[in-house]
Amino acid sequence: MDARHRTGTSRWLIRPRALLALAVAGTGLVGAIAVTGQGDVAVASEHRPVFDDDFGGGRGADLDPSKWLLDGDARNGLQDGRGRLVVDRLISTRKAFAEPYGHAEARIKVRRANGPWRAFGVVDKYGRILRGSVETLDEDADPTSGREFHTYAIDWSPTAVVWSVDGRPSLKLTPSEPGLPIALVLNLATDGRRPARMEVDFVKVTAGVKPMPTPTTPTPTPTTATPTATPTTTAPTTPPATTPPATTPPAKAKAPAWKAYTDYQAGDLVTYKGVTYKVKEAHTALPGWEPSALPNLFAKV
Repeated sequence: MDARHRTGTSRWLIRPRALLALAVAGTGLVGAIAVTGQGDVAVASEHRPVFDDDFGGGRGADLDPSKWLLDGDARNGLQDGRGRLVVDRLISTRKAFAEPYGHAEARIKVRRANGPWRAFGVVDKYGRILRGSVETLDEDADPTSGREFHTYAIDWSPTAVVWSVDGRPSLKLTPSEPGLPIALVLNLATDGRRPARMEVDFVKVTAGVKPMPTPTTPTPTPTTATPTATPTTTAPTTPPATTPPATTPPAKAKAPAWKAYTDYQAGDLVTYKGVTYKVKEAHTALPGWEPSALPNLFAKV
């Protein structure tokens, strides 16, 4: 059965774009995260820092635009002057991480629905949720109350992505398309219900030195043209004079209604609450990403 962002074993429909696609059997990746040299997951000694933000700006300071892309105005993501970010809209890393092996951590306080990806997620470099099979590793390793800060971690390899909360592996994604570059998302989209706010203490990423797998392109099978017989032509005959029927111009097709979990391309038209919008950038819609809320992705027509 195909589904998106569910716990339990399922399939994610959204085609990458990333992120937020990454087969390690059962607990293969989970074990390799903690044991040096196991499997194909880079160990800590092989990692180097590639991203770090501890939100050390003054009270009311904006996000660093070289690091983050904010779905909203600057006021929707401000630093509190105590080393924390307070955000009430979705934000993502502006630059996709091209390394195939990596480890990301974020210390977050947020009230949300089940699923650690709702707090700290991944998309592909085009902003699309990664597609693949999802396996719940530990249902209890997923606090959702929002009363305390929790450390969320994402470990990825070309063939798996594992979420952990406070050191306990919680969820695993085996991607349909291994090895895609990913970007990180602080995700306030919770099945259409937005929490009041999210507080973030830090976000750090290290990545492995192993090279990306070389993509392979299947060699096209040559085809042999089949000769065709020369058509026999006959002298045209003059048809009787007729009065052409009156034509009615075709009715202009109405743009489809906006739907979550749908791939949209730049230039597509959608309707939402009686208003028509034009898609500005290719993406896969998530709950909470309504056209009226995302002027960076939709323009009124």
